[in-house]
Amino acid sequence: MDVKGEKAVLEEALRSKVNFGKDTLAIHKSLDPLLEFANEKKSAKLKWAYYMLMADAFSIAFDNVNDRTDRYFQLALNTIADGKEEGLEMLTNIRWGYYYFTYRNVARAFPYFLRANEFQERVVSATIPLVPLHYGYMANFYSYIGDHKKAIIYLKLGIPYTEEMSRKRIDMFNAIGVYLRRDFQMSESENYFKHALKVAENAKDSVWIGIISGNLADFERTRGNLDKCLELIQRNIEYSEKFHEPLDAMRANIALADTYIQRRQWKDAKEALYKAEGYMEDKPYFLQYKKDIAKAFADIAQGEGNNPKELIHLQQYLALNDSLTKQSNHQMMQKIYWQWESERYNQAVATAEMKKAQTQQKYQLIGILLLLVFVIILLLINRSRNKERIKSTLLEKEQLRLAFEKSQVDQELMVLRDSLQEFTNTIKQNDATIQQLRMEVKHGDDLDPAYQDRINDSLSDMLETHIMTDERWMKFKKVFDRVYPGFLIGQKALYPKLSENDLRLLALMKLDLSNRSMGDLLGVSIDAVKKAKQRLKKKQEAIESHV
Repeated sequence: MDVKGEKAVLEEALRSKVNFGKDTLAIHKSLDPLLEFANEKKSAKLKWAYYMLMADAFSIAFDNVNDRTDRYFQLALNTIADGKEEGLEMLTNIRWGYYYFTYRNVARAFPYFLRANEFQERVVSATIPLVPLHYGYMANFYSYIGDHKKAIIYLKLGIPYTEEMSRKRIDMFNAIGVYLRRDFQMSESENYFKHALKVAENAKDSVWIGIISGNLADFERTRGNLDKCLELIQRNIEYSEKFHEPLDAMRANIALADTYIQRRQWKDAKEALYKAEGYMEDKPYFLQYKKDIAKAFADIAQGEGNNPKELIHLQQYLALNDSLTKQSNHQMMQKIYWQWESERYNQAVATAEMKKAQTQQKYQLIGILLLLVFVIILLLINRSRNKERIKSTLLEKEQLRLAFEKSQVDQELMVLRDSLQEFTNTIKQNDATIQQLRMEVKHGDDLDPAYQDRINDSLSDMLETHIMTDERWMKFKKVFDRVYPGFLIGQKALYPKLSENDLRLLALMKLDLSNRSMGDLLGVSIDAVKKAKQRLKKKQEAIESHV
C-alpha cells in the first residue's frame, strides 16, 4: 500500500466513534475488532490507531485524567518505538498533551507539546493523518499559554489540508484573526476576519457568518462607525439565537450594550444586558462577562445621573474583579513555563550526551574492524575527535544553561512589571471609588442611616487597606527596584540627605500618581503631599547649587 493509501486508512480509523459514555464494555466491543484486524495484517500503524482510539474513549468514560488512558497512550508510543514513524510519534505526543490540556492539567501537558514541536520541522505535514485537527490542537495550546505567533504558524500549516468551504477552514481563518488581534496586529487581523467571512458566505454557513460579523463589529466601533457596528452585532445575535449558540449570543449582547452606551441609548443598552444575563451560568467561566455587565450597568447609571445605583454596580464590579484576580493563574503559568524550560534544558543535555555516547560506540566499532591495519592512526584520530566533541558538548551545555537563566530572569521581570502596573491601575480605580464614597458621606444627610453606616464602613475599610504601611512599603520597594533598577539608589547618591519618606514620594511620583492618590496611600492630606514635594525640591536644589 502506498503512503497516500496508508494515510487514508489511518484517517478512517481515527474517525471511528469513541464516545460510549461510561460503558467500557461497549468500548471494547466496538474497537477491539480493529486490534484483531491490525494483528492479522501485522500492521503496527493500525495497532497504533487502535491504542489512540482506546485512549480517547477511556478519557471520555472517566471524564478526567486517568491511568488507563495514560497506559494506552504509552502502548501506542511503544508500538512505533523503532524511530521510523516520526509523524505518528509526533501525533502521539500531540494527542497525549491535548488530553491533559483538555482537563486543564497544563503542567503535564507541557512536555508532550514541547516534544511534538521538536518533530515539526523534520516531519512532512502531508504524511500526517488529520493534519488540520492535530495542528489545531497545537494552536489551541500555544494560544492558551500566550504564544500566539506559534499558534498562527500551526494554523497556517494546517489550512492547506482543509476542504475549500469547510467549517474547519473557516474556524482556522477566524482563529488566526483572533490571535493577531490579541497580538495587536489589527490590520492583518481584520483581513483574516474578512477572508473568513467570505469563505463562510460562500459556504452559506450562517453560524460562522454571525460569529465573524461580531468580530468585525469591534473594528467598526474603533473607527467610530457605530451604525455599521450595530448592524454587524445584530446580525451576529440573529444567527446565534436562530442556531442555538448561547455563548456567542451572550457575548454579542454585551457588545451591543457597549455600543448603545457609546450612543447614550441607555434603555436599549439595559435591554441588551438583560438578554446577556439570561445566558449566564453559575460557572467560573462566566465571571469575566459578569464583570463586564456590572461595569456596563455602572456606566448606564452614571449616564442617567443615578449615583447610588452607579455605586452599587461599581462595588459589584470591584468584587467580581477581585474574584477574577484571585482565580488568575498567571504566576502559576510562569512557574510552569520555567519548569518547561528546565525540562527542555535537561532534555537537550540528555540528547547531547546520548549522541555523544552513540558516536563513541560507532568509532569504537570502526576502530576494532580496522585495528590490525590502522591502529596508531585510528587512535590518534579518535582521540582528537573525542576531544572536539567533548568541547562541543560542554559549550552546548553552557549555552543552554545561560539561555535558561536568561529566560528565568526575563519571565520574572515580566511578572514584576505586570504586578507594578496592576498596583498602579488598582490605586487609580480605588481612588475613583473612594472619591465616590466621600461624596456619599458629604451628602449623607439625604441617605438612610443604615446605608450611611455601610458607606462609612466601606470608606474606612478601603482607606485602611489603601494606606502604604512601612511593611507594605518594603514589599513594594523590592518590586519597584526590580522594575526600575538603580532609580532610588541613584537618587540617594545624587541627594544624600534624602530620607526614606522622600524616596517613598519619589517612587510614587515615578508611577505618575496624582497628589490625591499619593495622599491616600501615605495617609496624609493633599496639602501635605504638596508641601512634601516642595521640601523635596528644595533639598534637591540645595544639593545642585553646591555642585
